Amino acid sequence: MRHLVLRLIVATAVASVAAVTAVALVVQLAGERDRLRSASESDLAALVSLAEATPDGEALLRGIARTAAGREGRLAVHVAGTTVGTSRLGPGAPAPGEVPVAGGTVLARTAGPAVVEVFVPYRAPGSAELGLAALLIGTGALVAGGGVAVAARRLRPVVADLTTLATEAAAIGREDAPPPARRMHVPETAALARALAAVTARFAEARALERRLAADLSHRLRTPLTALALDADAIGDGPAAERVRRTIASLDGDVDALIRATPAPDAAPARCDVVAVVQRRMAFWSALAQHSRRSCEVRTAPPPATIALAEDDLAAVVDALLGNVFRYTPDGTGFAVSVVSHAGWISLVVDDAGPGVADPAAALSRGVSSGGGTGLGLDIARDAVEATGGTIHVERAALGGARIRLRFADAEHEAPHVPRAWRLWREPVTG
Repeated sequence: MRHLVLRLIVATAVASVAAVTAVALVVQLAGERDRLRSASESDLAALVSLAEATPDGEALLRGIARTAAGREGRLAVHVAGTTVGTSRLGPGAPAPGEVPVAGGTVLARTAGPAVVEVFVPYRAPGSAELGLAALLIGTGALVAGGGVAVAARRLRPVVADLTTLATEAAAIGREDAPPPARRMHVPETAALARALAAVTARFAEARALERRLAADLSHRLRTPLTALALDADAIGDGPAAERVRRTIASLDGDVDALIRATPAPDAAPARCDVVAVVQRRMAFWSALAQHSRRSCEVRTAPPPATIALAEDDLAAVVDALLGNVFRYTPDGTGFAVSVVSHAGWISLVVDDAGPGVADPAAALSRGVSSGGGTGLGLDIARDAVEATGGTIHVERAALGGARIRLRFADAEHEAPHVPRAWRLWREPVTG
């Protein structure tokens, strides 16, 4: 890139010098022609005075020799049918007058019976500046045109690089961001691409950190809020108790909204073991179940049961589903959590012995809850399971209440591979 800029600077300097020199030469030539005409007119006037004084040829010849125009062979006198000096028109020259001839102009004046003429050339004798000026102008135009052509050709890949980088910069933070450019054409744009890639990586790290912090905060808030809600139910009725319950419900909705507002990861989803996450979260919820006199049963498949979801996201799903059980069923209502692995699918099932869900389709509508809540608990579960290509179902549980069944794709399961050649092979059909 620097070499290209230097070449353009040199080409521009050469073209500028050539153009300025050519203009200076043209101006100089114009000044010289004006001075030559003035000097020629002065020589013509001097010889007119001499011709009026004497018609003697020798005297006129000496007078011609004393002038610059005469010494250069540009001055003549026509008198008594003879010509003294070098004439461009001959004895029949019109006078007074100005006659254009090849290479210049002839000025003629009368001097009594004589006619005096002087030839004024377009340029001074022996000067070649006009051709040089034309050469310089042509050289400058050629250099300038060549510089423009070279610049257009060499800058085309630079413009392409900058366009690519502008597209990548505009796409930072979007889900459909294009992959970083693999190769730049010049070192400067390559350095810019590396800097842009570093900025993009830092931005992705910041988004991931934001996501982790939001998930951690939501988990830290949800568990004490659930315990606080149970304690609030035990304080009886009254305006103060109702105000506490409304505040807790509002905070719980804010926690759900915080999880929903957390940006989804741009990279491929992380993996986690469903069994390990469920066992870890049930350590809290089973203790809370004993406090509220609820029976709690946990059944899990042999570990690992791996799905393509981050541990924090799955923990948020478990907390949301069990929080709904504690929030919308009476104290003493039992529940069960099970993890089942079968045929490439891993199912997370939460059953309760509560009143159930009157309208399962409405319960799965975004932001809709039949229990007076925000409806975001099932939204969190649905978003998580659908992000892995799975499904969510609301059914009637064997315990008599609601069953929430999340069906995740097993990240470790591989479909049996049937060789293409075997599929295409067939026994010949005989007829």
